[in-house]
Amino acid sequence: MAAQVSDRFDLGHDARPEVEAARGEQGQVRRLVTAAGTFAVKESFASFDSLDDAEVRQAELSAEFQVACHDGGVPCPRPLPDVRGRYLAEIGGTPIRVQTWVDVRDADPMLDPALVGDLVARLHRVHVPTTEPPHPWHTDPVGSKEWRALVKAANGAGAPFAARLADLVPELLAMEELLTPMAGVQWCHLDLWADNLRGTPAGGACIVDFDNAGPGDPTRELAMVVFEFARTSEDRVRSLVSAYDAAGGPGRVTRAEDFGLTIAQLHHIGRYQVLGWLDARDPEARARAHAGVAEFVDDPFLRPDVERLLDWLES
Repeated sequence: MAAQVSDRFDLGHDARPEVEAARGEQGQVRRLVTAAGTFAVKESFASFDSLDDAEVRQAELSAEFQVACHDGGVPCPRPLPDVRGRYLAEIGGTPIRVQTWVDVRDADPMLDPALVGDLVARLHRVHVPTTEPPHPWHTDPVGSKEWRALVKAANGAGAPFAARLADLVPELLAMEELLTPMAGVQWCHLDLWADNLRGTPAGGACIVDFDNAGPGDPTRELAMVVFEFARTSEDRVRSLVSAYDAAGGPGRVTRAEDFGLTIAQLHHIGRYQVLGWLDARDPEARARAHAGVAEFVDDPFLRPDVERLLDWLES
């Protein structure tokens, strides 16, 4: 496939794939080296025929947003169009995207918070306006009916996390009371967990994986970043937000509802992992899902955490 990708994206001759760089839930990224340079090739696990028109359009729009961010000075890979001018190509029935290669360090939620704040501000200064509503993944609750159904299914399957999940449901529902509609103020990354905001070998920071980018609110995305990279201490919150403000970031976290993006995503991810455990067809898949569920139930984001972060932000 290396030669086909190189030809389709005009990457130069002597194409040779190297080791798998990263594997996610939806696909994998491989490094491709040609005479012209080094590139990142993202292969989706889904077939191209399974994508509907909306998903193809989303892939093109997210790539265009990433190009705008890269060209606007945000450290991130730059998507490359194929010879037809499209960012998503079908090669051998597989959806393929290509980007410039960047070296990044392992995911680290203890990354220098000042680096994080400055980088997110630079991202938010790339203002791509939108009038479209955000995706429900970023705004909607899982809901009482679904949580209780998951607990019942987990108990029935003898899941080792069933009791802990059942105990958590009242607190999860209390968190979902904070969910309010999110206005699509501008395009945002919407997936700024430590997996996608990485340190670099040169001592900087870089944003990767814009696949979920779309309409959002910089304030709610800033709240997500505060949770992910600074919830361990007031000093980290102060450092991150001060750097964000100094770099001209437009977001201001002042209300519990500003953590709505964080809550909605954590809950949907938790639901996804529980379903992954229940539906797993092999031990490897079940172990991977179990690790995701354990992270969700062992370190949940609850009302006292919101109140503590707001106190630190106010100070």
